[in-house]
Parts: sequence; C-alpha cells; structure tokens
Amino acid sequence: MTYVRPSSDKPVKSGASHSSGERRGVLLWAGFWLALVLIGSKAVMLGDADSWKWILATIPAGAAVSLGGDADSWKWMMELIRVSYRDVLFAFALGGVGELCVLALARKPRTAVLVRRSVLITATLCAFFSVVACGVFKALGRPLSFDLLRLIRGAAVKSSIADRLTWQIVLSMLAVPAGFFLLARRSPRLQIFSWAVLPSMGLWILAGSLTKQAGEGDLKSRRLALCPHVELVRSTVVGMLGRSHPNLESDYPPEDMEECRSFAERTSLPRTAFQPPAGVGRPKNVIVIVLESVGTKYLSLYGSRYDTTPHLLKESRHALVFDNISAHAPYTFCSFMAVNFSMYPGVPWAYAPGSLYPENQPGYLPPTFASVMKQRGSRTAYLHNGDLEWGGTNEMLKGEGYDSVEDFRTFKAPPLTSWGAEDRYLFDRLIQFIDEKPGQPFLAYCWTDQTHHPYAQRPEVPRVDFFKGKPPKQLADELSNYLNVIRETDGHLGRLFDSLRERGIADDTLVVITGDHGEAFRDPHYQQQHGYSVWQEEVNVPFMVWNPRLFPEGRHMPAVGGHVDLNPTVADILGVEPPDAWQGHSLFVPSRPNRTFFVASVDDYLLGIREDRWKYILEMTGGRESLFDLAADPEEKHNLLSTDPSRVKRMRQRLSAWIAFEDHYLSTPPPRRVPVALRQNTVEK
Repeated sequence: MTYVRPSSDKPVKSGASHSSGERRGVLLWAGFWLALVLIGSKAVMLGDADSWKWILATIPAGAAVSLGGDADSWKWMMELIRVSYRDVLFAFALGGVGELCVLALARKPRTAVLVRRSVLITATLCAFFSVVACGVFKALGRPLSFDLLRLIRGAAVKSSIADRLTWQIVLSMLAVPAGFFLLARRSPRLQIFSWAVLPSMGLWILAGSLTKQAGEGDLKSRRLALCPHVELVRSTVVGMLGRSHPNLESDYPPEDMEECRSFAERTSLPRTAFQPPAGVGRPKNVIVIVLESVGTKYLSLYGSRYDTTPHLLKESRHALVFDNISAHAPYTFCSFMAVNFSMYPGVPWAYAPGSLYPENQPGYLPPTFASVMKQRGSRTAYLHNGDLEWGGTNEMLKGEGYDSVEDFRTFKAPPLTSWGAEDRYLFDRLIQFIDEKPGQPFLAYCWTDQTHHPYAQRPEVPRVDFFKGKPPKQLADELSNYLNVIRETDGHLGRLFDSLRERGIADDTLVVITGDHGEAFRDPHYQQQHGYSVWQEEVNVPFMVWNPRLFPEGRHMPAVGGHVDLNPTVADILGVEPPDAWQGHSLFVPSRPNRTFFVASVDDYLLGIREDRWKYILEMTGGRESLFDLAADPEEKHNLLSTDPSRVKRMRQRLSAWIAFEDHYLSTPPPRRVPVALRQNTVEK
C-alpha cells in the first residue's frame, strides 16, 4: 500500500478516500432500490402479476414500453402509482434521512459507519417484510397489523400458514432482501443518482399524490394504498397503548338499554313463550352442534347453488330453520362466549371475559346451560375435535356444569391439521357418549373443527365437483376444498340423525345446529376467511332446531336474533326457566325486539345492528356509515344511507345504547354468582 502526503503532515492511506467516496450515497441508493421493491410488491398485490409486466412497470422510464398504449394498461399503471406512492415516500425518507445523518456525522467516522450499517440493515429488513406483507395481502386482502398478529399467534395456526407458504414466497423471502442488499452496496459506483433516479421517483410521488382520491371509495384500494411498514408500526403502537373508546351519541332514549339487560334486570319482556302442540311432550335430551366457520351463504339448506348439505336439507322437514340469526362477532372465541354463557361477547376495546372479570374465577360468568340441566339430573359433556387449549377455553369450562370436557387429545384422534382432528371423531365420540348410560337424559355441546382453514380432508375421501367446469374467478381451489369439507361434515350429521332414530330417542332429543361465524371468499365483497367485517357472509349463521315430534312439518322462521338468544330459546322449548344472569331472548317471545348487534375490530372498529330487514354498519375508524335493505339487497351492494336519514339516526341511537350498556357491563364486575335457583316449572310435563 502506498502513501500520499496531503497538506497536513499526517500520512493517509490513498485507498481510504476512495472507499469513503464509494460509500457516499449508499443509503440514497438503498432508498431507491427499496422503493422499487415496494412498488413491485404493490404490483403483485394489485394483480396482473402473472403477466410479469410489473417488473418493467416499476422502472418509470420503461413504463410506457412495458405497458403498451392500451387504456386498460395505462389505467393499471395509474392505479399502481396511486397505491404505491406512499411506499416510495417511505423508502426515500428512510434512505434520505439516513444519508443526512451520515453527512452530519462526518467528523465522527465510526459513528457514521454504525449509522450507515444500521440503516442499510433496516432497509434490508424492510425489503424482506415487503415480501411477507405481499403474501399476507394476497391471502387475506389486508395489510399485516398488530391485531392480525395477535389473531394468528399460537401453534394452532401453523397449518393455515403452511398452506399459504408456497415455494415462490419462500424463494422471494430469500432472494429479494439478498438482491436488495447487494444492489444497494454496489450502486454508489454509478454517478447517475441525482440526475436520473431522484427526479423520476419524485415524479412518481407527485403523480401518486395527485391521483390518490381516485380509488378511495373501494375497500381493496384503500387497504392497498396503506404503506405496510407504517401500518404495522402504527397498529402496534395503538395496540400496545390500548384501544381507545370511540365517541358515540348519548341522545338515545334510556329504554333502549332494556333489551340488553339480563333477565333479572329487565322490567318487561317475558322469559318464555313456547307451547308444544296439545298432547305433545317436550324433549328431554339436548345436542347443540356448532359448525366451525360455517355461515348460511354456502349451505344448500339456505338456498345455496352448491349442494353441500343434503342431509340437513332432508332433516329440515322436522325442524325450524331460522333465516336471520347472526354471530355477534366473526371470531370463534366471541361466539364461544355467547353460545356457552348467553352473554354478548363484548365490544372491541373490552371483549369478555378478560376485562370484565379480573378475578377470572368460576362464578363471575353467567351459568352455562349445562349447569342448569345438570341440576335437573342430566349428564353433560362438552366435546370438540379441535384444541381446547386455544384461548384457554378448557380452563373457562371447568366448574361450569360439564361432567367431561374433551378435545381431540381426549378422543385419542390423530390430528389432521394443527387445528385439530377430523369431524368424524367428534361424531363418533358423541354417539359413544349417548350410549354410555341409556335412559338418562343428557346434554352435549359439540364444536366441530374441520371446516376451519385450510379445509383439509383425507386423500381417500370422495370429492364433489361443485363448479361443473365453471369455477369462480377468485379462490376456486380454496372454495372447492371448503365446500367439500362442509359436505363431509353434513354426512356425519346425517349419521347422527340416523343413530338417534335407531336408538328410538329421536322424539326425545332436541338437536340444535348453528355456526360460530361465516367464511368469506371475496364474493361479493373483498374479504377472505373471517374476522374482518360484519358483512352477511361473515355474520349470518345457520340456526336449525330439530325434533320430529315437536316439528312434524318443518318451516323457515323470519325472526332476527343472535347467538346470545340460543340458550334462552332452547330453554324455552324444554320448559326450563332461564337463569337470571343470561342476556338474550327466546326467539318465540312475540314482544321481543326483532334485532341484534355485531362488531368486528381487526384494524377497524366496525359496529352494526340488524333490525327486521334493515342493517346499519358504522365504521368508526374511517367515519363511514352504511344502510342496507337486506330483503331487496341481500349482498349489501347498495348503500341507502342518504335515502332514509330518520331510520339511520334511530338505528344509530339503538347501536349507541347497546355499546354504552356493554361498556358499563364489561367494566363493572358483578357480585359472585349464587347457584342456579330452579324455579318450580309450571308447564305441564
């Protein structure tokens, strides 16, 4: 190595100055390459990725060549600019601020090197995250957020994640950050940054900001326009600090809260009303089956064009089929609370039971129906072919009236996915439970699992071609898997009905079938799976009450209700007085309010109310409101908000009253529950 002597007397390595010059601008180049990675990621999210035109579209100078001159291509290009300009701004802010910091630390070279390396590593991680965010958006139609991370935590979700983790995504997760890092390190040797790259990226940001209003009304476009890195940071900060309470109107009539109260606190509304036909006895056995991730949309029982439930359709001749029942929130745990404890599951900033009962001890939740029936001499069981350790549900059910609480481990069933075992093991165990003590009344709550994503089946199970050569444009494979699993579970339900008849106990057994929530496949809205919206495909669930003796001629019922009404309705049919602590209503009470409420809170606060044929949705995060006439518009495509302001105001008042009641109820621990007092049943057995 040779030395040169500058004007000072200290010797300096001739290569040092050259190396420093090479590194100058490396962070600006990192910002540039990160911007291209983020634009490419948004292009894949936007669609049309199979044509590979997005590769050249990410280079502004070659955009016209790559896209040609047709109107559709230019429209796609402008949409790409609109949804990605924030990402470009983020990338250049990261690189630009980093470069300015390095320049400001010119007199502290070691610190400058540390800052340069830290920013470069951060940018590389951002490139890696862009691939992850792209995969999440393609799978779920939304950016990765703190709330989403909380939903997918735990070992049970690994099957759903593995189903999405294609070799292309794995390869991209390795190649994109590695390629980005090498390009960012070597690009400073080029001397074109300020003359070509910076102006072109500046034009991209300017064009995007000028066209940002074009697609803001579309849900997909609004989500796509979010910078995934900023959104993850924002949602994490909000999540760690705790959810804020939205401001709702307080001008509702006080009596609007009456329907929300428990039975003991109401001043009106009778508890029971059901009367069996003259000379017909009430059933003494109860089976409640909750179908995982099953709404009404894809059931032939509810008019779907797909023949998924032939056995349920056949058995509906001996059942009441309620058409307008909703899950109060499209999450399994929220439905678990409503179905088991006959209570609303809470509100987004205070879901039950955690914030409601800090002691988390038995006696602070309303009693289960099992505790009621156990005192009447029934043997009881809670059966699930999934994992009851998920969400701590096994602990919550202890001491709540069940003789046994079992999941797929207790069944000794081999797991089909990380979520649990096949549904057939659940029905095998249920039939075995029925046979254990013939003649003794029983109650069984059963929760299926196989219809949860990834909708797995054994290879030897016969499959049905539901599409007849005309698959839907989106998610055809996933929807086909889902429909086939529903059909398989329907076969097990048929097996259950046959077993009840074979044992001569069909007339003495009430079978209740519902779903914990629906499942979306981007039809008709841009939603996939569940938990993210209160559209009908996610909240409208089946509710079928079967008993050949009580209902010799089946019929559909128009009553509007929710999961919180399940236990009071079943108790009414059996002639059992509902416990004082229950919320909800028997669906047979004529004077009950014909409405229900629902919420969702992954990223957005979504609150809703269904009243007769009308449905009102309030998006608290964006301040948007919607009103739909479900009788005329079952797919919720036509917002009638401006056509009926008086109805909107009244439904918003009722929604505000429910939120206010729940907020108070969930923040005020009740006194310890006393044992269920069974009142003398005046109904002739």
